[in-house]
Amino acid sequence: MRIGLLSTAALESRGSMRAYVQTLAEAMARHVPSIELDLIELEPAPAPSRWRRGLRMLTLPARARRCRDVAPDLWHVLDGSNAHLATDLRSAPLMVTVHDIIPCLQDAGVFPGAPRLGPAARWWWRGNGGVMARAVSLVCDSQRTALDVQQAFGVQTSRCSVIPLPLRTGLAEMVEAPTDTQRKSGVVLHVGNSGFYKNRAGALRAFARCERSLARTLWMAGPAPDAALLGLAAELDVADRVQWLPDPDDAKLVELYRGASVLLFPSLYEGFGWPVLEAMAFSLPVVTSNAGSLPELVDRVAPVFPPADEAGMAAATDRLLASTEESAAAAARGVARAAEFSGIEFAGRMRLAYEGAAAMTGGRTAR
Repeated sequence: MRIGLLSTAALESRGSMRAYVQTLAEAMARHVPSIELDLIELEPAPAPSRWRRGLRMLTLPARARRCRDVAPDLWHVLDGSNAHLATDLRSAPLMVTVHDIIPCLQDAGVFPGAPRLGPAARWWWRGNGGVMARAVSLVCDSQRTALDVQQAFGVQTSRCSVIPLPLRTGLAEMVEAPTDTQRKSGVVLHVGNSGFYKNRAGALRAFARCERSLARTLWMAGPAPDAALLGLAAELDVADRVQWLPDPDDAKLVELYRGASVLLFPSLYEGFGWPVLEAMAFSLPVVTSNAGSLPELVDRVAPVFPPADEAGMAAATDRLLASTEESAAAAARGVARAAEFSGIEFAGRMRLAYEGAAAMTGGRTAR
């Protein structure tokens, strides 16, 4: 069986979309080599500036149309936020991976205070929804994402396969590797980009509520802070206890997971939540929100709170920092939970999804 993988994640980018491309390709090559993956890169290199990124986005449909002469047994668009690019790919049935539909939820007012979409983004997501509704199969990272696409686009439950992500291959290889890194008492870690839903401001506020004698330092791993975040840290009187760690690579990220005492993850929404899985795999206790897919990801092995309950998250963080026994028990539960998200399980589920979708003759994208 030959699968045409359509990727829009730049080769040198380090975001979650590129990580998904690599994780899928590596898991299938290692565990299901009988399935041939033909990876088509629509974005071979990251754009050097914002206006060039915009220009490349405008030319993506034309680049996708060049693939019309390719005839795999199944097309697989790897990022549902660009699903509309498959409109002209009619040579085989279509599968789309949907990681989340946060922009649609944002435009529907699910996140109070978040800006609504502009006309162009709204048009873009109407196109994505139309293609998702016509695809023979959708692969969703979580049950929460599956429910979202069913409600938003009228997709039948039978066409959604929930296939949780495994630990990224590069990190999985480091889990058992020997290390000299020692956990640092009183260090709270947050990992996340600058998207509003990552709630970096909420992480600062929750940390500020923690007992100073217990929560001594907050490591903020992600993009460099903007003026608003820096101002909030100063307003909360925690600026001297926050260390900003810009865009760590995987080796540095593993060092953070091994060196911190607690992961604080108060997201407003997650379609999956890779940092939570990674923290659990590296024995780091987690305190997180109950938003999106996070409750199903941790499955009761970590405390969850509404994103607005910063006092509750702070109290849970304090308990883990104060008790060696409670922290060790939480770490052990997390390790056991993370072990359920294996590469071989992921590849096996993808094989079944591919075989089922390729066998279908209806439901291709229509003219």
